[in-house]
Amino acid sequence: MKKLIFASLLLFVGVVQAADMEYNDDVDGKEAWAMVQKEGAILVDVRDPVEFLYAGHAVGAVNVPVFFVRIDLPPLSTREKVAEVERKKGKAVHVKKTYRPMMDENRKFVEEVKKLAKGNLDKPLVIMCRSGERSVYAANKLARNGFENVYNLEGGYVFDWKSEGLPGGGE
Repeated sequence: MKKLIFASLLLFVGVVQAADMEYNDDVDGKEAWAMVQKEGAILVDVRDPVEFLYAGHAVGAVNVPVFFVRIDLPPLSTREKVAEVERKKGKAVHVKKTYRPMMDENRKFVEEVKKLAKGNLDKPLVIMCRSGERSVYAANKLARNGFENVYNLEGGYVFDWKSEGLPGGGE
């Protein structure tokens, strides 16, 4: 009986996750690169422009951020305290809560991707971010807005494109 309940729960979770996925499918880096070369797919990098510029990017990817990262710089006294803690520990500490990064949605995201695709909602799109999470959000948003051939680079730029040594991944 426990096995039946567990199997039913797994099936339910799988159905719920599939229902949340509105884009076509997840692809790995090699599949994405083949789509670009053979089908003329557009690589859309949805990371913040700072990430795109300084962390590297796939060759031929167009940066259309789905979110812009805004950081509220803490007071200098707080930053000094963090530095002191790090010196005492002898290592860097997680400062994300101290710096309070905020994600502001790009209100022109869908409009810009439509321009990029020249209004062709059937144009294959491969959506990528750093690790494959923001790109899921972006891919679903595009699918909900009428794009028919939207694919998510599952592991993102770092864990898929770069790790597979694809063009631009060796920067």
